[in-house]
Amino acid sequence: MRILSQSSRGRGISEVIAVLLLIVLTVAASVVLYSFARGLLPNLSSGGPSSLVTGGGQMTIPGFTGVSGILTVNLRNEGSKPISSISATCANPPFNTVNCSTPSLTFLYQGSAISAANPLPVNALASGTAGVVATTTFTAGTSYALILSIVFVGGSTQTVVLSVSSTS
Repeated sequence: MRILSQSSRGRGISEVIAVLLLIVLTVAASVVLYSFARGLLPNLSSGGPSSLVTGGGQMTIPGFTGVSGILTVNLRNEGSKPISSISATCANPPFNTVNCSTPSLTFLYQGSAISAANPLPVNALASGTAGVVATTTFTAGTSYALILSIVFVGGSTQTVVLSVSSTS
């Protein structure tokens, strides 16, 4: 009668197959990590820019109170994609129109309106100035809310709320 040793009864995966499996797993993990880092798997990431536009504004009112003023807004694109569109919304009241002014507040880059044909590049500045009218009155020293809706090249969006201070 033949006695089988413990090592011959409990056969496992051979060492060669185990090494090949480790190599395949390492290569697959490397490809996934590389693809994620290069943005080829955008569905696994946050989906777009966030908090990538900073800005500030000032409204000048003739006198301490008034029904009109000059609104000036500056912003910087601190994201990784150019901006193709910016629209501004103001609270009504005190602003006479939700577009902040008539015509609406337009942001310029190098003298031209920001658009798909003239996008705001990364780390670039844009500014917009418009005359604004109140339904009641503006008061110097008061802050007013301005909401910017921003569209980046590629379609991702961001909403930025700016607090615009007023002076006389």
